[in-house]
Amino acid sequence: MKHPLTVDEVRRADVVVVGSGVSGSAAAMTAARAGAKVALLEKLDTFGGSAALSAGMFWTAPSVEAFRARIPLGNLELGAELVADYEEALAELRASGVRVADEPQRDIMTFGIGYSTDIQGILAWCREQVIAAGGEARTSHPIVELLRDGREVTGVVARGGDGRLVRYDAAAVVLTTGGFQGARDELSRHIGPNADRLLLRSNPGSVGDGLRLARASGAAGTTAMSTFYGHLIGYPVHRFEPADFLPNSQYYSSSAVLVNLRGERFVDETQGDELLNQAVTFQPEARGVLIFDEHVRTTEGTEEPFPGLGTIDRYAMAVEAGAQHAEAATLEELLGAVATWGIDDGRLHSTLTRYTEVARAGGGVAHSVPVAATARPPQTGPFYALMVQPSITFTFGGVRTDTNGAVLDYDGEPVPGLFAAGADIGGLSNYGYAGGLAPGYITGRWAGRSAAARGTVPLATGRH
Repeated sequence: MKHPLTVDEVRRADVVVVGSGVSGSAAAMTAARAGAKVALLEKLDTFGGSAALSAGMFWTAPSVEAFRARIPLGNLELGAELVADYEEALAELRASGVRVADEPQRDIMTFGIGYSTDIQGILAWCREQVIAAGGEARTSHPIVELLRDGREVTGVVARGGDGRLVRYDAAAVVLTTGGFQGARDELSRHIGPNADRLLLRSNPGSVGDGLRLARASGAAGTTAMSTFYGHLIGYPVHRFEPADFLPNSQYYSSSAVLVNLRGERFVDETQGDELLNQAVTFQPEARGVLIFDEHVRTTEGTEEPFPGLGTIDRYAMAVEAGAQHAEAATLEELLGAVATWGIDDGRLHSTLTRYTEVARAGGGVAHSVPVAATARPPQTGPFYALMVQPSITFTFGGVRTDTNGAVLDYDGEPVPGLFAAGADIGGLSNYGYAGGLAPGYITGRWAGRSAAARGTVPLATGRH
């Protein structure tokens, strides 16, 4: 169909990739290496999206069984394909010459396996492959809309850094815009009360562009729209810039006691910080209090969660950033200090007393909330309390796709010419978390391969 906007320039590509995070970079690289002329378009003024802010761990579930156990609500078809493709994707990165650790790290986020990598090197290598194959990679090029001819996606209109509108005619478009965590209205719509309080632990450009573009082209949504990935952060914080994202994450929360502002436990803490982070969102004022002892602070609270992050006293980092906190020689004194924050003293004491009894008995249930057999009550002074809040790095729900990266409509049929990957696709992770970089890279490969196959079909077929 004729485009209603007046464009200033027309360019041609086989494949347009929208977004340059790890999934977009992998999609663009894969399509370029398959012979497609690729245009990699990034809306921000720098490449890399949220991947460029990450610790560089390339990890996911070690098996389909582990995926099913940790993420029972996840899309098993996508999960099985993810696990099956992991080793090949890892070998591709090693062959590129980018640094990949020799030895794996196990039990990542309690269950995963993965390798430390040079994420900046991966992103740069992908772009180099695109340019070497005759493609282009541009920043400051937000997408105004998708072009369509009937149901078929035929390209995009982008706004260049100089404000000029550029039409890219292409047989395939890949959406990799990183999720909708930066859009407060979308968070409230899908996650519910308190979602607009979530601290953004992400690049600022992921505001649901891919989801909206796909919807306008007839794409279906997925499960997992109300779940997301993030980590607990001290509350309040004076500043929360990208440099603060990793050191201020309270990864050790699974070894603490977590209560809400009523002084009640509400979740099994041993599930892991990324799950506790979601649970806190739905508590009063989207806040919680971590209570722990010196043993936790000097072990899990300071150990290196991922290679390269270093040993950091995360409690001290939160305090320095402005978080409300308390310290005391005895647990009784600590609970008294926490009660001055407006938390019911009697309920708080009852919560800790019953939790300690059940934990020492080998686990069970305390005040209707599970206590794991591995739970360890605070016992070695001094004792600490830290007010925390949830953050969001990316959303788990999004565009419906198949294992080839093709975007599907509500009837399960492909939207011709449209593909998606990374945080723009939905349902792979769902409450439980299957990883960020590895799923992004691998699903990017799926979409890039499929987009290239469509984009390089000879003209005689009438599709290009």
